[in-house]
Amino acid sequence: MEFIKVLIVDDEYPARMELRYHLDKYKDIKIIGEASNAEEAYQLICALDYDVIFLDIRMPEMDGLELARRLRSLAKSPKVVFVTAYEEHAIEAFGVKAFDYLLKPIDEERLQETVELLRQEIFAQEHKHNNQKKYLQIVPGEKNEATFPIHVHDIFYIYSENENIFIRTYDQKFLTRFTLRDLENRLNPSQFFRPHRCYLINIEKVKEIRPGFHGNYYLIMKDKEQSEIPVSRSNVRKLKSIFHLL
Repeated sequence: MEFIKVLIVDDEYPARMELRYHLDKYKDIKIIGEASNAEEAYQLICALDYDVIFLDIRMPEMDGLELARRLRSLAKSPKVVFVTAYEEHAIEAFGVKAFDYLLKPIDEERLQETVELLRQEIFAQEHKHNNQKKYLQIVPGEKNEATFPIHVHDIFYIYSENENIFIRTYDQKFLTRFTLRDLENRLNPSQFFRPHRCYLINIEKVKEIRPGFHGNYYLIMKDKEQSEIPVSRSNVRKLKSIFHLL
């Protein structure tokens, strides 16, 4: 299934949650980041390939209009949908090539129109470039209501727990909005291996491979806790191939 990758940018937490509530109703919308200010959003957009940002206008320091102007200088910038309580910025918004302009509070029918237009344009573009696959170099992780760009070289492993997906670095963990299947498909397979349905590991971060009972194996990682990762029996052959085990 194809997804539209979304970043939500608003300085007010309740506004971000309201928009997330509405967008979560669409199965092909994948919210993979939030930012509480324009500078944080700009850093995330430079690090990750978002399809669209839902952007507030009135924010402290850099406002949404200025961010949209800065994005136009990027080689590839996401589509901008402004979400604001103020009608008077509409002319300026389309002057910076906004894709659409929504008023708060969100009208569900109006949002549905926007989503349908996004589908038509984004999926058409993806079909043109489906043979030019690029692997992620940055994965956004969330912690304490902030979003952090995590370079793939800093990822030790990714795992599922209580229906959530977490990224483990050397001594921290971050929530991610990607699924394990998303990340397995979008991270370089020469660097990442899925030894078990609940884990995706960075091959370079394996410290030790231990045999278990009945032909099973366990991986000891190089993180601070030296985490132990199980290898399912169906993946033992691939494990041996990756690490050249007899």
